[in-house]
Amino acid sequence: MDKYQKGFRSGACNQGTDFLKNRKIEKISPINACFISNTSAGSWEIRGKQIAEMRANWIAINKPSEEVISKSDIICIVKKPNFKLIDIARKRNIPLVYDIVDSWNQPDDDALYKNDKQARDFFLKKWNEIDADAYIFPTRNMEMVLGNLVSLKTTIYHHYWPQIKINPMREKVRKVGYEGVHFLGDWEQKIEKICNERGIEFVINPDEFTDMDVVVLARGGDYASYLARNFKSNVKLANAMGSGTPALIHYGEMSAHDTDIGDSLFFTDEPGSFERQLDSLIESHALRRTIHENYISESHNYSVDVISDKYEFFFQEVLREVRHKL
Repeated sequence: MDKYQKGFRSGACNQGTDFLKNRKIEKISPINACFISNTSAGSWEIRGKQIAEMRANWIAINKPSEEVISKSDIICIVKKPNFKLIDIARKRNIPLVYDIVDSWNQPDDDALYKNDKQARDFFLKKWNEIDADAYIFPTRNMEMVLGNLVSLKTTIYHHYWPQIKINPMREKVRKVGYEGVHFLGDWEQKIEKICNERGIEFVINPDEFTDMDVVVLARGGDYASYLARNFKSNVKLANAMGSGTPALIHYGEMSAHDTDIGDSLFFTDEPGSFERQLDSLIESHALRRTIHENYISESHNYSVDVISDKYEFFFQEVLREVRHKL
């Protein structure tokens, strides 16, 4: 297993519903929601299964029966649409909400759509095919660029992994790390060299997120694309906040600008930029401690409890709007 595949699997361990083993969810929503998707990727686990588990009468199932669909007040499509199921819901006049996430083909579409106009044309065609009653954007930036393509919409950020541990905040920085699949591109070798020069280990997908004293959020190569930098979710920064792990973030990561409240350190492609920000964290435990405490405080806004509430509020709004049109 290579280091990136290892990360995919370790990430998946945090994406299931084991966090509910010692917690019984009894809260019943006024809306019977069914989450569906044509994918079993991590976004389905987080935006489908975990959210659905937060209400006793919500369900997340890739291919629900017609009976399950018929008993639902609303259908939430996560990332990849199943048009057969969409047709069934439409025939029963059940409102559809599309949770967009990063629903383009990666990296193929990244190479084709490189600016606002191209993105607007691309997503308009895709969303017209789905023809949902409402849309959930993963970031405010994506809603600002593409929001006027649809009528009823909202932004709901990703929650952090519910099982994530709190960073112990070691006195010295020993490990700088990256969590995720192979999106780093040439940044991998650059960061590894910089860390080696400082006697620090650079790790990719460690066994625990909190094995990292500093986490890096960056993209390189084909993955440092217009679509990825502008429309990818906040999940990596959410996990940094949830664990209280100081983050070094490439300035091009727009989702981070959405949710950062002034504690994250950003770097650019300019020579020496990454090094300066890393050194400031290495040299000051007090700075890292302040970031840690502020992240933990802010992370409440990205907990699965708060985010599931936002889904419920929006579902209620959608039902009101749809019924008003009848």
